[in-house]
Amino acid sequence: MENKLLFTKRGYNKLKRKIDELTKKLNDLQAQTAHAAEVGGNQYHDNASYEMLVIEIRGIDHRLSEAHNILNRAVIIASPKNTDQVVIGTQVTILRNGKQAVWEIAGYGESDPDSRLLAYNTPLASLLIGKHKGDCTEGQIAGKQVKIKILEIALGVKNEDEK
Repeated sequence: MENKLLFTKRGYNKLKRKIDELTKKLNDLQAQTAHAAEVGGNQYHDNASYEMLVIEIRGIDHRLSEAHNILNRAVIIASPKNTDQVVIGTQVTILRNGKQAVWEIAGYGESDPDSRLLAYNTPLASLLIGKHKGDCTEGQIAGKQVKIKILEIALGVKNEDEK
């Protein structure tokens, strides 16, 4: 499963919406190319609006290609049914270097520190995945050694958004 990317249903749906938005924007821009070429005359190399449009199209096409690559590697993970260990979809209370924090472990690309969401593949979440209540772990985050104790594990509150 090393080539697969793990998603919650919420994250997968967000990725699909992003692909839909990028596709629509790409189609809209491509529809403008004939007009931009016509307005600028037949000298494409001197047509700044056409050249800018082509650059924007290439950028969106690249982002769309990356999003499809991610989608092709996506595996949707079911919401956890219990809180035996830290997995995607659980909320974990930790003690890190003497400071308490609460994080929800999320799927690929779902990190949002302001909402207390950590994607499973982030350095901190990687240290927590698979651990049980009471476990202690150590590791490096941003070049600094950290000590973490798992205080509580609960079902994630963000799972409600998956419907």
